[in-house]
Amino acid sequence: MKRSQNKVSYGIVLLAAGMSNRLGRPKQLLTYQGDYLLNHAIKVAEQIKEAVTVVVIGAEAESLLNEIKDFNVKVVVNQQFREGMASSIRCGVQYIQHHYNEIENIIMMVCDQPYVNTAHLLRLIACHRATEAKIVASTYSNRKGVPALFNKQVFPELLTLEGDVGAKELIKKYDSEAVTVFLPLGEIDIDTEENYKVLINTDSIK
Repeated sequence: MKRSQNKVSYGIVLLAAGMSNRLGRPKQLLTYQGDYLLNHAIKVAEQIKEAVTVVVIGAEAESLLNEIKDFNVKVVVNQQFREGMASSIRCGVQYIQHHYNEIENIIMMVCDQPYVNTAHLLRLIACHRATEAKIVASTYSNRKGVPALFNKQVFPELLTLEGDVGAKELIKKYDSEAVTVFLPLGEIDIDTEENYKVLINTDSIK
């Protein structure tokens, strides 16, 4: 594959392969601020000019491919998406290692945290540059989670994750070493119709 002409220092892996079982319809295609949640997340990631964005899809792959075909992102179809989130993490990391082996830091993010913005991703990067920590996590509701930046020191462990296990497990493992950046409303994600109603109601009164 031909590399981008722009120098890339970071990878962003956007996890969007889930089946949305609890919601009952693809969360990636829920509407938020006039666009789909997936498109909203891609636009946030695309603004990081020194990063390559890799979108990992699986369930509803054909529909999602049609929606995101005009974005300047790399798309990986995870054929093992039924295994759970770990399979998508592995897909994204493997893609970056194969095509952009100069990248030493990867940001993991999901498509259903609508209050993640580009400024927050930039804060994760700035915090890593200042601390050189192996993990820089977001913090909200007294816990650490994604989006989170992972240094190459932990890439091998990202590749050993299995099942419906996300990057939070690795953050827990290195809890004492991980540094954090506060993410306002980061606890809001969309797993159920009730979550979606809360999002729409919260956004309408802001």
